[in-house]
Amino acid sequence: MPTQFLILVVDDDAVTRLMICRFLERNGYATKAAEHGREAVEMFQKQSPDLVLMDAKMPLMDGFLACEEIKRLPRSKHTPVMMITGLEDDDSVDRAFAAGATDFITKPIHWAILRNRVKYLLRAVEAERKLHLSDRVFQSTSEGIVVTDAKAVIQSVNPAFSQITGYHSDEAVGRHTRMLKSGNHDLSFYEKMWDALIQSGKWQGEIWNRRKSGELYPQWASFSAIRGPSDEITNYVAVFSDLTAAKESEKTLVHITGHDGLTDLPNRLAFFERTQKFLADARRRQERVGVLMLDLDRFKVVNETMGHNLGDGLLVEVAKRLISVIPDRGLLARMGGDEFGLLCPCVQEPEDMALLAQKVLNILEAPFDIQDMELFIGASIGIGLFPMDGMDVNTLVRNADTAMYHAKEQGRNNFQFYRDKLNTSSMARMILEGSLRSALDRNEFELFYQPQVDIQSGALVGAEALIRWNHPERGMVSPGEFIPMAEETGLILPMGRWALRSACQRAVAWSNEGLPPIRVAVNLSGLQFRQPDFIEIVEREVQRSGLDPQYLELELTESIAMGDVEETFDKLKTLSEMGCQIAIDDFGTGFSSLSYLKRFPIDTLKIDRSFVRNCTEDSEDAAIVKTFIGLAHSLKLRVIAEGVETEPQRLFMVQNSCDEIQGYLYGRPMPAGEFQKMLTEQLHNGGGVHLTP
Repeated sequence: MPTQFLILVVDDDAVTRLMICRFLERNGYATKAAEHGREAVEMFQKQSPDLVLMDAKMPLMDGFLACEEIKRLPRSKHTPVMMITGLEDDDSVDRAFAAGATDFITKPIHWAILRNRVKYLLRAVEAERKLHLSDRVFQSTSEGIVVTDAKAVIQSVNPAFSQITGYHSDEAVGRHTRMLKSGNHDLSFYEKMWDALIQSGKWQGEIWNRRKSGELYPQWASFSAIRGPSDEITNYVAVFSDLTAAKESEKTLVHITGHDGLTDLPNRLAFFERTQKFLADARRRQERVGVLMLDLDRFKVVNETMGHNLGDGLLVEVAKRLISVIPDRGLLARMGGDEFGLLCPCVQEPEDMALLAQKVLNILEAPFDIQDMELFIGASIGIGLFPMDGMDVNTLVRNADTAMYHAKEQGRNNFQFYRDKLNTSSMARMILEGSLRSALDRNEFELFYQPQVDIQSGALVGAEALIRWNHPERGMVSPGEFIPMAEETGLILPMGRWALRSACQRAVAWSNEGLPPIRVAVNLSGLQFRQPDFIEIVEREVQRSGLDPQYLELELTESIAMGDVEETFDKLKTLSEMGCQIAIDDFGTGFSSLSYLKRFPIDTLKIDRSFVRNCTEDSEDAAIVKTFIGLAHSLKLRVIAEGVETEPQRLFMVQNSCDEIQGYLYGRPMPAGEFQKMLTEQLHNGGGVHLTP
C-alpha cells in the first residue's frame, strides 16, 4: 500500500504498541503512536491520520470515550476507527460501535486479519474520498454538468448547469435534453454527434443551446458515453462551458485590432487581409478588382495650424462622406494619417473606377463645417487594377500609391491610373476604331466555322460562321472588344455584308470540292436587319455566290425580332419565300411573345448556352431546356442547343429529343481550312459525314 496513508496506533502497552507499528510499517504504512485516549485525541487534531487503531481499555481516557471525542472533530467524518479489545462480550462490541467505531479486532491480534482489515478499511477510505471529491467538483465547478440515462433523459445536474441554463434541478431532472435545443443546427449535425458518441464514446465541440429565458447561447461541450458491465451504454455525461463572454470578448478584440480608433473604419491590416481574400476569389473567377488610394490635399496644413482635434474631426467627417460611395461588397479603410483605401470587387471596365474616383472628388468638394469653421479640401487619388497592376495585394496597393503620388504631381484634386495607357483610354479607343475602319480594306477579317451536328445520326449538318479580327500588331482581337465598337460606329454594316458574302462563297466552294452541301449560319446585327435595303443585300449576295438559299441560315436574336414586329414579319416572310432558313439565336434570354413566334416564319430555335451549361446539375435549367424543346417541337421548329461541352450534356439533349448540337464537345470555331479538312475526312470515312464526340 502507498505510504501516504497514516495510521494512528493507540495502546497503553508499549510492547503491543511497538509491535503493531512495526507490522504496519512493514506493510507500507506510516504510523504515529499514542499511550492513551487523551493523547490520541490531541494527536488526531495535529496529524489528521487516515485510520485510528485504538485499544479499548486504557488509563486516563479509555478507547470508547476517546473514539467519541475523535468523532466529534470536524476532520474525522471520513476517518475510520478500529477498536482493539480483549473483551468478546456483546456489550463491548455494542459500546465500540455506539462510540463511532468502524470495526474492531480482538486480542491476541491475528496479524493476517489485521492486515486485511486495515487494507479494506483504507480502500474504502480512498473510495469515499474520491466520491466526496467528485461530488465537490460536481457541485462547485463553474462548468455545467448533466447526467442522463441511455435515452438522454436528464437524471442529475449541478448548480453550474442551473446558473448557465436558468433551469433549476427539479425543472430539468426527468426531461429530455432536447429541451435545450436552439434550432440553430440541422438534423445532420445531431446525427454526426450521436454517431460519434455511440461509435467512440466521446464527442466534443461548439454547440448552440437555448436558456430557459429563450436566449440562444454558444457553449463548448464534451459528451461521454458511460457503458455498463455488458458494454451497453447506460448513461451519458455532458460537461459544458458558456462561451457567450468569450465570444463577445473575441468579437470586441477582433474589432479593436482590425479597426481604426478614430473613424471606426477597418484599418490597414484589415484592408490588406480582406483585399487578399478578394483577389483569391477574383483569380478563381477571372474577375477584375479595383483599389483606390486617396490622400487628402492640404490636410497637413489644417492639422498643424488649427490643431489635431480639428484635424481628427475633419477625418471623421471625411470618413462619413466616403462611406456613402462604397460600392456593393466594397471596403473602405483608413490606411493611416489622412490616407484612405477603397476596395472595389467585380470591376467590369476601367471606366467604372474612373467614375467612382470622380464621385469621390465630387462629394469632397463641398465645404466641411468643423468646430464652426468652414474647411475646403480636395483629394489626390491613385487607381490600381487587378490583375493588370499587381497579382498580389502588396504590389497592387503599392502601385495604386504610386498613381496617387502621380495625381499629386498633376496638380492635386484629380485621379490617375497606375498605367498611363488607362489615363489615355480615349486615345487608345480612337486608335482601335481607326484600325477597325481600315481592317476590311487590309483583309484582316476572316470567318471561323463551328460545327452543328445532328444529335441522332451524328452527321455534320451545318456550321455557324463567326467573324474574327487578326490585327497585324495585336494578333487576334476579342470579338467582345470590337463587335460593340462596330455596332456603335456603324462599321457593323460593311462587316456584316462582308461576312454574308464570305460565308455564301465558302459554302459554294466546299460544294464545288465535291463535299456534301451543308447549312451555313450567319449572325445578323440589329442595325443590319433594320436597314431598308437589307432584303436586297441578302438576295444579291446569294445570287452572286450561286448558293442554294436553303443552305443559308440567318440568325437574329429575340431582341432584334421583337423590335418592330410588323417590319420583322414582313422581312422574315420575304426571306423565307426566297428559301432562306431563319433561326432565333440565344433563345430564352429575351422577351419573346409566343403569339409572335407562332406567326413568324421561323425554322430554328437556338437554346442559349447559359441554360445548357447547367442543365445536368440545375433542375431549374433542366426544366427550362425541356420546355424550350417541347415548345419548339409544338411549333414544328428545329432546336439547336448551343454550348454543349460535356458528354452528360449531350446525353441530356438526346434524352429530351433535341435536334442538333453545337459546342466544344464537337469542335471550337475553326478556320475554313480546318473545317474543310473535317468535312473531307468524314466523307472519306464512309461516304457520309459523321462525328464522334
